[in-house]
Order: sequence, then C-alpha cells, then structure tokens
Amino acid sequence: MIYKTIVIATIFLLGQTIIPSYASTAEQLTPGVSPFTHDFTDIKLLDAYFGTSSGKIEVQPGDKNVPLTIAFSSVGSEDITGIKGFLSLPVGFSSAIANANTDLIEADNTGVAKSGQSFFLTFFVNVDKNTNVHSYSGTVKVTYSKLRENGIHTNFFDFDFKVTGKSVLNGKVENPFIQPASNNKITIKISNDGTAAINNIDIALNQQLSNSSSSSNLQNIVIDQKHWNIGTVDVQSSDTFSFNIFVPSDLAGQTLHLPFTVTYFDGQGSQVTASRTVDLIVGAASSTFIVKLSTPPFLMMGVMQNLTLGLENLSPSKISDISITLAPSSSNLRILDDPRWFIKEINPLERTVLNIPVFADQSIGNQAINFDANIQYTKDGSTVLEKQSFATYIRPVIDISVYGVDVMNIGGKQNIIGNILNQGNIKGQFATVTIDSVDNSKIKKSVQYIGDIDIDAPTPFNIPIDFTGNPSFGENKVVVTVTYKDSLLQPHTITQENTITLTNPTPQTNDTSQLQLVILIAIAAGIGGIVFKVRKAKLSITKKVTENPS
Repeated sequence: MIYKTIVIATIFLLGQTIIPSYASTAEQLTPGVSPFTHDFTDIKLLDAYFGTSSGKIEVQPGDKNVPLTIAFSSVGSEDITGIKGFLSLPVGFSSAIANANTDLIEADNTGVAKSGQSFFLTFFVNVDKNTNVHSYSGTVKVTYSKLRENGIHTNFFDFDFKVTGKSVLNGKVENPFIQPASNNKITIKISNDGTAAINNIDIALNQQLSNSSSSSNLQNIVIDQKHWNIGTVDVQSSDTFSFNIFVPSDLAGQTLHLPFTVTYFDGQGSQVTASRTVDLIVGAASSTFIVKLSTPPFLMMGVMQNLTLGLENLSPSKISDISITLAPSSSNLRILDDPRWFIKEINPLERTVLNIPVFADQSIGNQAINFDANIQYTKDGSTVLEKQSFATYIRPVIDISVYGVDVMNIGGKQNIIGNILNQGNIKGQFATVTIDSVDNSKIKKSVQYIGDIDIDAPTPFNIPIDFTGNPSFGENKVVVTVTYKDSLLQPHTITQENTITLTNPTPQTNDTSQLQLVILIAIAAGIGGIVFKVRKAKLSITKKVTENPS
C-alpha cells in the first residue's frame, strides 16, 4: 500500500513539471504581427488619360466634351459586372452633360469584366479655358457587383492626369520662288503653333515622286538630301532645314508640290505620322534675254559626250555675229574644245543648236554643275552682251548588254541561260530578267529577279522553260527583257530578240533490260552448245558400235 501511494505521488509531481512546459511552448508558437499589409481588392487602377480605350489624345485649356478614360484591371477571383464610376475632379473641370445635378461626373461600363482582364470607364468633361497645361489629381469611386454574389462593392482610387496641350506642326518655305535651269537652295521653316511641345521630329521626302499623277512634273528634279532630323520644337517656336534642288528649264512657270512625310511624338508621348506638302514656284524664263538657252537635264559621268546647247532668237529682228563662251563651275567638268563658239546669224524666232564636247569626271557624279554663259551678238546695228547661267545634273552611266543566250539542260530540264554585262561606271539595282515568246512559240512567259548588276562582271541568269501548250521543238524566237533602276531609282528597260533551239528529249533506254537480254542470249547459246556436243558424242558412239559388232 505504501508503494502504491509513492507511485501515485511521483506521477502527480511529474505531471506538474511537464504541463507548464507545454503551456509555455504553446504561448511561443502564437504568430506575431505580419510586416505586410494584406489589403485584397477586386480591381486595380492602371492609368488615367484624356482619350478613349482605343488611344490617347491631346487636350488643351478650353476644350469641351473631351473623353477622360480610366483603365482598371479585374484582379479578383471572380468576374464583376454592373460597374459604375463617380469622378471627382479639381476646380476647372466639369461634367460635359448639361444640367448635371451633382459635382460628380458619372460613367458606367455595361460589360462584364472577367477575372484577369482590363476594363475602362470613360467620362466626358469640359476643361475650363483658365486651366494650365499641367498635371492634376482626381478621385474616382467605383461600384460593382460580383457575378456569383449579392450586394454592391465599393472602391476609391486617387489618380493623376495631365492637360497636355495640343501640338500644331506647320511647314512653310521661306522663299518659294526658284529659278529654272539652276541650283536653288531651299529653306523650310517648321513651326509649332500649338500649346504642347513636338518631340523628335523626323522628316523624309516622299520617295514615290514619279509614281504620283499629281506630281508628274517632279520626275526630272534633283534634290541633294531626302532625310532630316529636326529634334524638339517647343511651344510657339520654330526650326529650319535646308536642301538644294535642281530644276530643269522645261519646268519654267510651273508650281512644284513637294510631298514630305513627318513623324513626331505629341504631348501624350504618342507617335504621329503626317503628310505635309510645300509649294515651290518656278520662275518663267527671263523675258529680258533675247537669246533663250535650252540645255539637257543631265550629262553622263565618265564618258566623252556632247552638251547640246540650244539658242533661240526671241526677238522679231535677226541677230548676227554671235559668240558664246561657257565656264563650268567645277574643274572636273572639262570642255574638250575651245570654250568659245561662233554663229553667223539666227533669224527671228528661229533656233540653232551647238554640240559642245565635254567630259564629266567620276568625282562629280550625282551632282548638279552650274555653267556661266556669256553671249555677245549684234542686233539692229548695236552690240548686245547677255550673261546667263544654267545647270545640268551629272548622272552615272549604266551600260547594259545581254549576250550568250542559249539553252542548257539543268537537272533534266531545259533552261534558257545567258549573261548580262554592265560596262558602265555604277551598278544597276533591282534588276529582273523576263523571257517571252515570239510568233507562235508555246514558251511560257517567265520572270527571274537577279538583284544588282555590278560593273565589269557578267551577271548570269537561267530560267527553266515551261510551255503553254504542246511544245514546239527546234528553233524558237524569244525576247529577253532586262529591267533595272539607276542611282535615282528611275526605271530603265532594254529588250533583245534571240533565236534558241529546243531539242526533243530522247526517251531513256532500260539498260537493265538490255543487260538481262544479253545474259539470256548468252545462256541460251551456252545451252545450245552443250546440247550440240552431247548429240555429237552420242552419234560417234553409235557409229563405233555399228562398225564393231560383238
């Protein structure tokens, strides 16, 4: 009994020791306060700007009924619907809805904002003319319902938005009057007449001048630059860019409409691409001159040639004892003769031509060269001296020829082959070769792109032959057409007629069958020989038996 009492007392004392230990351990496992804020919402504000869901727009003080859009994202686990917004803006902004009963501007979204997708609320506001181009703050209250729950949920968001101002870009030629048959320096003024800065202005001359029917008189002009970067033009300020333009004499009295493509970033930071056109007025041929000069629009580079100079007597009286002296502006354009020419007389309103041998060095390729002309003559008994000037463009030479047109079997198919040789001093670009049939040939028209045609190195082509009907073998006439573009991207075409011979492909023999036939014949011959020998041996034995009977 005493032992039982001692055991019970020992168990009781151990229990008193262990229980406080577990109790204190439980207090230590109690989590403390988290350093993070768990503020879970169903929607999140993304952006606020003037414009609609399809894009931002520029807004300036005084604009009415402009859209202010707030973009949200549905970040909850459930889709939401019945979305309404109530907008509170600072002084200077009001609702565009007439007779609004509250200072709050309302908008709603009738769609369902699925979980993980964006949605928009667009409010229409008036901007007071006394506001500034500046950033402002506003507050929006958004109410909504969850699709699978009852009740209305409400969230409040503070946001910033900006009255950007409007950028207004204009271009104007400082002096639109230019002279024909000469180089003219053109300066264009780019101005910003708006209330927002225009950033990173990039201007490019429209490259498709010759393809526009409205710009047909631009085909023979030459502009030394085609791209300009202006940078930033601030509010109510301007900047300029310049270029040189060569206008041939046959454009005298016309108006040139130069098209440009302008790219820039507006006050919202959005990239804008616009078209602008500036007008240049080409002056008439001078009426103070009695002698009218006419010159070629261009000379070829690196070859000896004639500068064809036309002289026309514009007066009703005959002029006589005419002397002309020419002086080019560059020493790299040389006159290969005495620079002074004489003409006995030119009758009233008649024209004569001088062929002046010249050579243009390669160093002045793709440039316009000016000429000063001194003309002295006698008219009505008086000596007259005229000083005129003109310019002509130096164009590199592309001299294309086609040779070696023939037929070659390539990969079991007949091909028309040939070579293109450029004996000029600059490569041809974007070249293609076209094969077309002549007369009753059934050869199908084919085109092959060959790229650049370099100088002094043959450029080969090979075009597989296809037919539009039953093939016509033997001699066939074809036309080879080569098209290419020069350094001014003007297209050029040369054609050449050739006669080719097409052969009818010989049907292939079955070598295996022939070999098998030879083997069978050899086997048959061998068997025949063996049979012949056996029979001969039998006949010999039979003969011997007959001669020596037993």
